[in-house]
Amino acid sequence: MAIAPLPDWEDLDALTDTRPALRLLSSPGESSRATDPGLRASPPARHGTARRNWSPVRRARLRRTALVALLLGLLGGLAVPVGALAGTSTPQLVAGEIYTVRPGDSLASIAGHLDPSRPGPLVAEMAAQTGAHSVVVGERIVLP
Repeated sequence: MAIAPLPDWEDLDALTDTRPALRLLSSPGESSRATDPGLRASPPARHGTARRNWSPVRRARLRRTALVALLLGLLGGLAVPVGALAGTSTPQLVAGEIYTVRPGDSLASIAGHLDPSRPGPLVAEMAAQTGAHSVVVGERIVLP
């Protein structure tokens, strides 16, 4: 299952912070605050308070984004077939093809995949072809 990483809190703050208020700057040669009593000094920036002062809209947006990421991850995980995850898929066996024996295979299991209604005669045919009732991994057998 794939999980999408969430962005850092600092990155979210940088993306969602509002623009600072505009302020008037003095012209060269004027004293900045002595002549205009309406200008106030901006308060010093406080670090570490951004998380506590999130607006309800910002928190709802973050929850919605996290929920969408979770749902997309779950849907992506469901899109992968379960057989592909386990690595055990049943091969499609067709008479006349050459089959390479895999680990765990036997003549009976190969015959059962080829034709489940009559595995006995198929085992006998394959045993006559290979010369033994056992198979070795990597051995190639022509399916009857």
